[in-house]
Amino acid sequence: MLQKERIKLYKFIEEITLNTWPAEQSVLLQGWILRSAAGYTKRANSVNPLYGADSSQVELTEQIKLAERYYEHAGLQSVFKITPYIQPPKLDEILAERGYTIAEPSSVRLLDLGDLASPDLRYTVQIQESLTEEWLHTFSELTGLSDKNRETLTRMLSASHLQQGYVLLFNHGVPVTCVLGVIQNGYLGLYDIVTSPAHRRKGMAEQLLLALLNWGRAKGATTSFLQVVQANTGASALYDKLGFKEIYQYWYRVKN
Repeated sequence: MLQKERIKLYKFIEEITLNTWPAEQSVLLQGWILRSAAGYTKRANSVNPLYGADSSQVELTEQIKLAERYYEHAGLQSVFKITPYIQPPKLDEILAERGYTIAEPSSVRLLDLGDLASPDLRYTVQIQESLTEEWLHTFSELTGLSDKNRETLTRMLSASHLQQGYVLLFNHGVPVTCVLGVIQNGYLGLYDIVTSPAHRRKGMAEQLLLALLNWGRAKGATTSFLQVVQANTGASALYDKLGFKEIYQYWYRVKN
């Protein structure tokens, strides 16, 4: 794939990640997308500098200050998502000079859904196409989600009009692992993958994801994508096993 085509595809992936993991508010600032959702997750509460022309350092500094004011008024920390395709390219360097530190280096991965294994049916898997109290309760219990963040998550997911799949895997009738899949334009995004600590390394998450990936393909998705923090070596090993391939990395710049 030519470099120009690659950048176009990867920016397209970034756009889809914005849509499939929605914020409660998005504000445009000269090509940058400023997102906020009551502070729940950096994905939904950060600047995404996907577009915009190159500018002088003075102009760029003023644009950064405008973004910082937006988050200050929202009562949030200023966070920028830095990909290899940010605009302008020198933004990461300028943020470092302003005291922003790197957080959560992550990997973006893709999987072609043309040749998928089927789940082995050892466990009961349930897929609902709208948010349920059971899924929300399971995710909240497994992650220790606060009441405030639970309310925010409910608002975020309930407002989306994209195709969603809320998946639970049961062990002896008890939900022990969950995941959310969201489809746009033939791409299935995977989010909120979590397993009970007592049930990890038993193949349950793999069966859960196979069920979701097959569901997504049946719904018309041809490709799946996910984002994983590089420090999460256990999850990365599972995604490697399933065939996900890294296409680029990103990190956040956080204002101290």
